[in-house]
Amino acid sequence: MNSSLDAPAAYHGALDRNLLGARGRALQSALTSYLALGGGLRLHPEHLEDLRRSNLTDETLVRHQIFSVSPGDIPCLLGFDPRQVRSAYLIGPPGFSDAFFRLKVFPSFMDRDGNLVKYLQPTGSGMRLYVPVQDRDLLLDPTKPLWVCEGEKKALCAAQLRLPAVAILGVEGWHPGGRRELLGDFDAIPLEGRVIELAIDGDVFSNRNVNRATRQFADVLRVRGAHPRLVCFPEITP
Repeated sequence: MNSSLDAPAAYHGALDRNLLGARGRALQSALTSYLALGGGLRLHPEHLEDLRRSNLTDETLVRHQIFSVSPGDIPCLLGFDPRQVRSAYLIGPPGFSDAFFRLKVFPSFMDRDGNLVKYLQPTGSGMRLYVPVQDRDLLLDPTKPLWVCEGEKKALCAAQLRLPAVAILGVEGWHPGGRRELLGDFDAIPLEGRVIELAIDGDVFSNRNVNRATRQFADVLRVRGAHPRLVCFPEITP
C-alpha cells in the first residue's frame, strides 16, 4: 500500500490505560492489533462498500484509522454481547478523544423499543463530538461557516471538501444526557458570530422528535452567539 495512506505517526501512541479503564484497554488492544498488521486499509468488503457509499476515499479512511474489528472482540469492546451483530468496523481516535469510539454494526437491527440500531458504543460512555483530521486554521476561523453534521461519515465527507466540520452522534448528540447545553467539546471551537450549517438527516421535517431536537440545538447555538442554518437533504426511503 502506498505510504501516503499510512496512518499518521501522531496517532500511534498508547492510550492511558490506567486513566481510561477497561474501555481504554479494549480499544488499545484493537488499535494495537490493527497497527501490528501494518495499519492502512483494513476493512471487510461489506464495511468498505458501506463507507464508499458515503464517497469517502481510502486516504480518509486510513488517516482516521477506521478498520474492521474481529467479531470475537466486539463483546470486549462494548462490555456486552450484542448477539444480533455479525461484524463491525470501529470509528475512534483520532476523530474522537479520550478513548471514545463507536462501532458500525452489521447487520443493523431493531431494539426492544422498535428503533433501528446502526451503531453501538460501550454502556455509560456518554457523548462526544467527532472532529475529523482537517486544517485547524479553518476549523478555528469564526469567519468560515462550521458544518455540524449528523454522523461521522457526513463530517468526514465535508472535511474531504475542505469544509470545517464536526459531527454530532444523532440529532440529540449535541448535549450531555439530561441537560440542554452544548457538549464541552464545543468550547474549543469558536462559535460566536459564526454561521453554523446544520447538516441533519432528511427526516427533520417528517419526524416530530428530530424537528424538535434540531430546533432546540439551534436555539442553544443562538444563545452562544452563533447563526445556525439548516441544510436540507432529501429524505430517502431504503
